[in-house]
Amino acid sequence: MLLRDVGRANPLVLVCVGMCLGILVFVGDLPFILFCLLFALFLLGKRAFLPLAIGAVLGFASMAVSPAAVEVPEGDYRVGGRVTDSGFVKGTFCIVLDRVRINGRESRGRMLLRVYEGVREPGRGRTLEGIVRLKPWLERGNLGEFDYRAYLLAQGITSSGYIKDMGGVTLTGESRGPTLRSRVSALLAVNARPEAEILNAALTGDRSGLVDSLQDSFSALGISHLIAISGLNMTVVFLLGYSAAFLVMRLLLPVSLRLDTPLAAQIAGLACVLCYTAFVGYSPPAARAAIMVCTAVVFLLMARRPDLIESLAVSGILILLRLPWSLYSPSFLLSFGAVLGITGTLGRLRGKPAWLLVPAVPLVSAAFTAPLAVHLFGFVSPVGIAANMVFVPWFSFVVMPLGLGGLLALPLSPWVSSRLLSLAFDGTGIMLCASEVFGSLDPVPSPGVFWVMACYAGLVAAFFGKPSAWRNAFLAACVLTIVALPAGNRMARAHRGLAFDFINVGQADSILITRGLKAVLIDAGSPATGSDAGRFVVAPHLLRRGVAKLDLVIMTHAHPDHVGGMPYLLSRFPVDRIWTSGTDDPSPDFQTALCIAQRKSIPVQCPHRGDSRTIGGIEVRVLSPPARAGAAAFDSNLNSIVVRAGDDGMKGLFMADAWGLGEIRLCRLHEEISADVLKVAHHGSKGSCLDMFLKRVHPALAVIPVGRRNLYRLPHGDALQRLSANGVPAYRTDRDGSVTVFREGGHICVKSGLSPADRKMYGASKRTE
Repeated sequence: MLLRDVGRANPLVLVCVGMCLGILVFVGDLPFILFCLLFALFLLGKRAFLPLAIGAVLGFASMAVSPAAVEVPEGDYRVGGRVTDSGFVKGTFCIVLDRVRINGRESRGRMLLRVYEGVREPGRGRTLEGIVRLKPWLERGNLGEFDYRAYLLAQGITSSGYIKDMGGVTLTGESRGPTLRSRVSALLAVNARPEAEILNAALTGDRSGLVDSLQDSFSALGISHLIAISGLNMTVVFLLGYSAAFLVMRLLLPVSLRLDTPLAAQIAGLACVLCYTAFVGYSPPAARAAIMVCTAVVFLLMARRPDLIESLAVSGILILLRLPWSLYSPSFLLSFGAVLGITGTLGRLRGKPAWLLVPAVPLVSAAFTAPLAVHLFGFVSPVGIAANMVFVPWFSFVVMPLGLGGLLALPLSPWVSSRLLSLAFDGTGIMLCASEVFGSLDPVPSPGVFWVMACYAGLVAAFFGKPSAWRNAFLAACVLTIVALPAGNRMARAHRGLAFDFINVGQADSILITRGLKAVLIDAGSPATGSDAGRFVVAPHLLRRGVAKLDLVIMTHAHPDHVGGMPYLLSRFPVDRIWTSGTDDPSPDFQTALCIAQRKSIPVQCPHRGDSRTIGGIEVRVLSPPARAGAAAFDSNLNSIVVRAGDDGMKGLFMADAWGLGEIRLCRLHEEISADVLKVAHHGSKGSCLDMFLKRVHPALAVIPVGRRNLYRLPHGDALQRLSANGVPAYRTDRDGSVTVFREGGHICVKSGLSPADRKMYGASKRTE
């Protein structure tokens, strides 16, 4: 078949593909099972079945014996375990335990704990015991949401929870003291410069101090892979170790006469790679890079030409045997994709001039990671290819050697170390300055997993397939699919009817209204200080819905549970217009959003009752606040923007937080307020959903955005009782996940994000108009 020569020459590739297939079969991931079977079919030859079968058995068995997620109801448990790691991660103190016991019973895997009060260093190696609040990993039912479960399982963590006050736990045993890595990280963190945190992540793998804005700066140039432990680090470490050993042995004439200098230098470089891997830890990218370098060096020691594709297969097999959930880790997939592209480039350019590698390697590695990056993150850098050609060599041959030299010189000469690190900081600062000038991230509507599969099928066939008419036909089919799928998705979206998406952002509000290619976003709140629902929840949902531009953004009022995620969305998405209830509120998130709007020249208006706007068939009419709000101006909730939006087929009434008096005020209006869909005010508070209000609105259904087990115990029972008494079915984001409402065949249809196959239909509108 298409890749038969690869399978015949590298049977370990067959084993690796078989392992991926076995893992996918265990999980039941049908689309990727078919994709893996396609590659297995391409690799089939006379002796290919046995390695594939062995790999499939190994993959299935590794999943079967790997620790599974601990399924316990949310509650307080007595937990004990040995502390393996601790420290601040993005402002929250976290502790990782192994040898975990829950209520006296042993639990496999590790446990992640967050500490909110009474923070103190527990000491590595000590035993922690106390009452811990364990929380199950629950899906929110949003499109494109982050798979937190797979992310933790890829690190061997099977349970998580929090300690409200660390003063209530006991610590016994002797502390083993901080690791060398943590001591070096602390020394780098002393430098009060953002460049220090970037180097800390790039050299030690410690990302605890790497804030999102710094990572965004590198992402805007398409070079975020530089701040992860990868093959680049291992290659530089090997070359530094090899060069230093070679130079020393050449200078020591008696040693060079008795030893094979190149061989000894290779062994020294290999020892440096192993020591560096032990120093930074065994994350999948670091382990993959270390295994590949070690395999290549072993081939050299055996006087055999290194085979990168076989080295990549060996590293994949070993990592998946240890942590099979790594197959679902973005870092694992992206690092393997990049190395696969580099391997294909080196194979195709064998015998060609060396200068061709300089532009070809970053270009092809970017091509091999771009489909995954688009699917997983939804944003691309227009200058990514050019930036990689400039800054990958700069970082590899200037910044990293200076940084590693500064760390190595620290115990010998602090003065030399500080000078080298300062130069490394300055080199990193140049990259940050370039990001401010040239960097940008453009949203890309999600093309779907089949588009990603078509991209990788075409890339692998182009770089590893044997030239033939069958290969050319297959490549043509892949290119046609790659072009046709996004075009087809856009055409389908252009003919899509009105839909209301109530995005599950916890105890906060965010509603997306779409019709055709037009989109209106009402609020994007974050449920708690420090969380960014705009980045991690709303933006992925928008991109999965094919929305890359917002025609109107409505910030109903300035409370964080309504605008907490707006700064990220306004900075990342093109926006035509913003409506807000006022501009004087001092809320930090609200003021940041206004500053971004001013910087991007987005018009900001403060609409009042009677104002309206029609966007691609979506009529948006403002019902509140009135032109003269009076005392209501001092009440942000009562002064929220209330809109009635929709088309002739379906209307929605979006109440923001205008509960109680806000509902009474609407009932006194001499204009139509009836609607098919009611967004319940203020998360279903006691004074919302008044009988007189429900009789005026006549909703076919109501949706309550509310957080699971929230501190306010909402929605209130009185509000739910009034909805039930008036015959209005209520959907709740805490139980149903994201809720999508649309009209189909004269009926109003509702789909729940947590049970997408369950679609409920309601009769025609109860509206009077």
